[in-house]
Amino acid sequence: MAEVLVLVEHAEGALKKISTELITAARALGEPSAVVTGPAGTADKLQEALAAAGAAKVYAAESDIIDGYLVTPKVDVLAALVESTSPAAVLTAASVEGKEVSGRLAARLGSGLLVDVVDVKSDGSAVHSIFGGAFTVDAKANGDVPVISVRPGAIEAKPEAAAATRVDVEVPAQEENAVKITSREPVAGGDRPELTEASIVVSGG
Repeated sequence: MAEVLVLVEHAEGALKKISTELITAARALGEPSAVVTGPAGTADKLQEALAAAGAAKVYAAESDIIDGYLVTPKVDVLAALVESTSPAAVLTAASVEGKEVSGRLAARLGSGLLVDVVDVKSDGSAVHSIFGGAFTVDAKANGDVPVISVRPGAIEAKPEAAAATRVDVEVPAQEENAVKITSREPVAGGDRPELTEASIVVSGG
């Protein structure tokens, strides 16, 4: 069974809900392999949760480079893994960063890109919800390794315990023209939960 690479989203040492959803979606195409990026120790914090979610393998790409540059290190790691593992597909979250990573990766690989997907089918096709949900469209990407970004909350997470065998991978050094992060200013959040993590969202107007 072919691997399906899943770029893991996490925050403060915890797995984001979308990551479990991505692993569930990946199961339709093959064997889910989680790709964890971050500074040293990141994968250790997520190992148990990834095993419970159903990741058969965990690729740990740990380096200070990940948080020191914008997006490019993650694209480099995924591109190298695609070359070495020949996966059935690469899945990312349709978040701001996830869309940027998926777009750059598809361009790097010369592969088709499916954005804002709401379901993934075993034949390799993906479902899009368009015009405010009035229509659904089935689409298939060209190329050997399609890159798919999945809309948070669109797929029901169905955890299935797996081995989550860890494999350490190298984070390539960055080119001089890569965008470097020189400072950070945390956004002060309120006491409300993040919308993408909520099971139910109620709005009025």
